[in-house]
Amino acid sequence: MATASKDLNASDEIQESEETLSDDLSCPLCMKIFRSPRRLPCLHSFCHDCLQSHIYNIAYLKDSVKELCCPLCGNLAFTGESSTNKLVHLFPLNTLMLSALMKSKVKIDLVCNDCQAQDVISPAKNVCTVCEEALCIQCSKLHGISRLSTNHTILKIEDLPCKQQTVLQNSEIFRCTEHTSLPIEYYCKDHETQLCIKCSVDDHASCPEVIKLANKTPDLSEALNQMKAQMKNLEDQLKQFAANNILNLSKLESDVKDLTIEIRTLKKNINDALDDLEKRVKEEGIKIINGEKKRIEQTNKRCQSHVMAIRNSNVVLESASKYATQNQMFLLMNKITNQCFMSKQHNDDRISKNDVLSLQLEVNPQLNSVINIPRGEIGMLRMKKNGENPVVPDGFKPLKECIAERVNVKDIKGLNDKMPWYTKVIFTSNEQLLLVDCENKMIHLLDSLCSIVCSHTLIYKPFDICILNAQGQDLVAVSLPNAKSVHLFSLKEEISITYVKQIQTKYKCFGIAAYSHEELIVSGLCGDNMRYYWSIITLDGKEKSYHEFDGAGRYHTYVALNAFKSRLYISAKKDDSLHCFGLNGTKHFSFRHPDLKGPQGVSVDRDDNVYVVCCFSDNIFQLSPGGLLIRIIVNEIGEYPMGISFDKNGDTFVLSHLYTGLGLYRLVLKNE
Repeated sequence: MATASKDLNASDEIQESEETLSDDLSCPLCMKIFRSPRRLPCLHSFCHDCLQSHIYNIAYLKDSVKELCCPLCGNLAFTGESSTNKLVHLFPLNTLMLSALMKSKVKIDLVCNDCQAQDVISPAKNVCTVCEEALCIQCSKLHGISRLSTNHTILKIEDLPCKQQTVLQNSEIFRCTEHTSLPIEYYCKDHETQLCIKCSVDDHASCPEVIKLANKTPDLSEALNQMKAQMKNLEDQLKQFAANNILNLSKLESDVKDLTIEIRTLKKNINDALDDLEKRVKEEGIKIINGEKKRIEQTNKRCQSHVMAIRNSNVVLESASKYATQNQMFLLMNKITNQCFMSKQHNDDRISKNDVLSLQLEVNPQLNSVINIPRGEIGMLRMKKNGENPVVPDGFKPLKECIAERVNVKDIKGLNDKMPWYTKVIFTSNEQLLLVDCENKMIHLLDSLCSIVCSHTLIYKPFDICILNAQGQDLVAVSLPNAKSVHLFSLKEEISITYVKQIQTKYKCFGIAAYSHEELIVSGLCGDNMRYYWSIITLDGKEKSYHEFDGAGRYHTYVALNAFKSRLYISAKKDDSLHCFGLNGTKHFSFRHPDLKGPQGVSVDRDDNVYVVCCFSDNIFQLSPGGLLIRIIVNEIGEYPMGISFDKNGDTFVLSHLYTGLGLYRLVLKNE
């Protein structure tokens, strides 16, 4: 019984010893106590099996390896060519680590490296301190009689801890890497390298600062203590770094739980608000119905009384017609006629005012703007580092991911000798096109094949164009910056452009968009040419709102509205940027990018994604409604793209080029 207790205590001591040593004598790959540690030239050591697995991973089903780097520091450990099975044997055993393991009473089971190289497993009994290989009894005998290794010192494995001097003296660590049989005896300060006697004579004879280590080596005890302190400090920093990583991970897990609770709370608040709205609608609806029910019952009762009176009059007339004289009938009919006429007049008024009743829910426009936001834009999770603003990831994809497929390219020559300058093109309601030629002061109406149907010449240079439906007809609005005005035209029978009226603007207006049937949004430069503006104006010229924003002026702007008329996008060429505003003047974001050079036309597709044409970088930026970059579409059909517009379906856009013509693209879903 006492013996069993003693064995149990010894087992506990061994386990405690291994746990204590687990940090000091553990392989960096498997995190366990070393098993047959192999040392790389960088002095990092790994278990034999761990290093072999790393080699297999590097080779990845190949039979040979041409290069191997340390999995810890990345330094080159081997270059040349070796079999994946034999490469691990090129790296020596770390005999110093073996000695430390044995001093710590860690059980060591080594196999003979020579036998292992031949795929034979034999227990090792000895270690060659020069080759730094474990050997079985048979291989030790062969090693001792071999001409190349006859002078090598072979020690028993159990003698390693007590013969550290011999181990250090013969270790490869202290031998020249080029002349492996010679020890390092010199140090070149000029080249900061260790030398054997042959290296010092052959390669460093002319170096003035070559010292012999035996004579010049100073007392290193203080430097050793400093190095140990530095290593301990680095170890503490790494431990703290690892602990902080665990805390960060725990914080992220906590954040996910908190955000989930926050979303649930938000959802509950929204549901409570909608439940309250539903309750109020139901209660108010019942009140309205009860009030109308009472009124209708009273009205119907009066109608029924009139119906009975009419029937009574008919009975009287029938009876009188049999017995009354003509004079009596005349008088009776006259009275009944007067009564019926008065009743008819009264009832006609009621019948004519018999309104069709219905109930309608008037939703707050701000709630509508939330409902109409695409699901991908309601919210998203972003990583935040050190309290900085979240990094917007490139490649944010909407739910409907699409590509732009080229459909048609049309080269449109100018109508005179002067080179055209096509600043904008838009679709009409019947799939025709309106093209603005700024330089030649013209507007062209094109058919679906991009052939010119008719043209209209202006006094000033036009820039941008849009279409709005006013009083049942399509009106074309054209901005004329130098005239500080907007001209309105009508399209007649799809073959002509007719001037309607002119609207003056406060400053030069470049970009223009239809806000409603009777309102326009215009944008351009302020009076000092150093700020931009945008405003909402009516077709009568009244300014309903006016907003300014910072920017270096002297260049034009383009504007576009999203489908729900809740966001306004303005491109500013001078600033190489795109700005987004709410219609109340709130600025949502400003987008910039190294490849966003010379932004021009702006438009919105059927999913409310925003497209910005870049004149100088010959590409098109596709952004999410919230200003995240989705992709950059490379322009393939010509230089200097300017204007862009989508058709009524929002899946085909047309692109105008400054001097050449047009290009048509169709958005195609990737899963189609």
